[in-house]
Amino acid sequence: MKNLKITKSILALVVIAMLTLTSSCKKDDEVERLEGQDGNPRFNLVFDNHENVDLDLYVQTPSGEVIYYYNYYADGGELDVDCLCGSCDQGPNENIFWENGTAPSGVYKYWVEYFDYCDSPGASSSFTVRVIRNGVVLEKRTGRLSSGSSQVWTHVQ
Repeated sequence: MKNLKITKSILALVVIAMLTLTSSCKKDDEVERLEGQDGNPRFNLVFDNHENVDLDLYVQTPSGEVIYYYNYYADGGELDVDCLCGSCDQGPNENIFWENGTAPSGVYKYWVEYFDYCDSPGASSSFTVRVIRNGVVLEKRTGRLSSGSSQVWTHVQ
């Protein structure tokens, strides 16, 4: 009888561990709503006021190459969503990703630049940049730009 109680206790712990593991591997709900390819890593920019402001996402790879609107591909990474002054078929998003197993190891730098005010001089925009791995948000940066660049952040892959 004592062995049966121990077996049931162990089984209950195994079930709890499996449920915990399963829930921690699920994609974040906010990631499901983002535009662009999933990746490992994935850098995603969402901003408001896209009719009046053009914000751009930049990611510098460990080798020093920079992926952005003028250089869509570098070191296996790709900019697959680019928003330009209201011409944003997928909404006010920008997305840079690497397919699983293709990203170089090392330090990535990323930032947001205020490229243009479109037709509204002085316009500003709030933004959120997410660094995502396997559908889970690892880092989330927010800010507001009316000119210039955001702070440069780093991510180690």
